Amino acid sequence: MQPITSPRQRSRALSALLLTLALGGCASLHTVPVTVPAADTLAAAPDARQLPAWALEGKAGIRFLGQSISATYKWQRHGGDYDAEAAGPLNQGYTTLNSRGGHIVLDNAWLGRHESDDAEGLAQALTSVPIPLSSLNAWLMGWPADAATPVQALTEPEGVREFTERDWTTRIMGEQLVAGYRIPTRLVMTRDNNRIVLTLANWQPVDTTATATPTTATTP
Repeated sequence: MQPITSPRQRSRALSALLLTLALGGCASLHTVPVTVPAADTLAAAPDARQLPAWALEGKAGIRFLGQSISATYKWQRHGGDYDAEAAGPLNQGYTTLNSRGGHIVLDNAWLGRHESDDAEGLAQALTSVPIPLSSLNAWLMGWPADAATPVQALTEPEGVREFTERDWTTRIMGEQLVAGYRIPTRLVMTRDNNRIVLTLANWQPVDTTATATPTTATTP
């Protein structure tokens, strides 16, 4: 697709994508008890990076290209895929974002429908910023998407750990224990002058077996 060059269109595109990140779509979650246990108990708990399906809610503070947005957000993982949707006040700029098998579809009330097999390329063409959409399933759980990416341990008050992928640096500021899993409380993603701060206030694993198609046993 051709890059958007009109300042007004680019501003709208940026707002649409940022709102998608900030108000991404999944059904409202039931509140799951959150605990901040002793450090040794937290360290012994499994992290959620290998879970194939989960959903979360939280708050976001985003600064891109001199613009700032504060909002709540939701995100839902389906294996390597994800779903999100967003809308501004009075449903302005309603946006849906769906990824299946590496193919991403963005539908926005202002910009229409756009499809691509390159999520970052689509984001860059629309906004001039390569937003790391395809990496967020891993980053939101506090770990790099590539297991070979170096992870630097930090100490308070700097945070828990930090890693850099796709020219974005993600710092995990704290961790919590939810539903038996260790997940971030807050993470900060930065690239150049762009900054995303995400707080995870509600997270829960999704039972993929509940919707599995039953199989019928056969006699050889």
